Amino acid sequence: MLLTSPLPAMAHGSIPGATVFYNGFLHAFLAPAHALSLVALALWGGGQGEARKGLLINALALGLVAGALLASTLGDPNTDPVLLSLALACSLMVALQCMGPRWWLACVAFAVGAAVAMGSGDPAFSGMRRLSLLGGAGVGAVILFGQIAFWVDELVVRHRFRAALIAVRIVSSWMSAIALLLVALTLR
Repeated sequence: MLLTSPLPAMAHGSIPGATVFYNGFLHAFLAPAHALSLVALALWGGGQGEARKGLLINALALGLVAGALLASTLGDPNTDPVLLSLALACSLMVALQCMGPRWWLACVAFAVGAAVAMGSGDPAFSGMRRLSLLGGAGVGAVILFGQIAFWVDELVVRHRFRAALIAVRIVSSWMSAIALLLVALTLR
């Protein structure tokens, strides 16, 4: 009977064999709301062109730092509904081929960064271990975002591969549907 009962779900499980830093690093890749929002932001940001790239990465990094500072006082707030809503907004911007004003891009990137960092701070850790966890989450978020944005920029903006543009729009359309479903489930 005991073997058939479900185990409690934990938002921040640790990965066996990984250090605290790598647990934070992998959180951006393995937490669905975090990964979805970062990938959607990268798809949108990668298609912005060279002039907006600096603004985007700086706003994301600033948001990650601000979120890490807030995580130390707020504990571990549930940022999934915010991240999923931002993922929906970013993926719709890509699907509709809408760049949006520079201030909107900066605000969305900052909000994604702050929400990712706040949602990555496991309250079970304190002191240097928590700082290491948040640092790993920040590095993982920047790498996930940076790699996808780089390849979107390279294939869609610079080389103008039609197939890559179509693939990005299809992926973003699917991400919109997934984000909408997940928002509905989290707010239910």
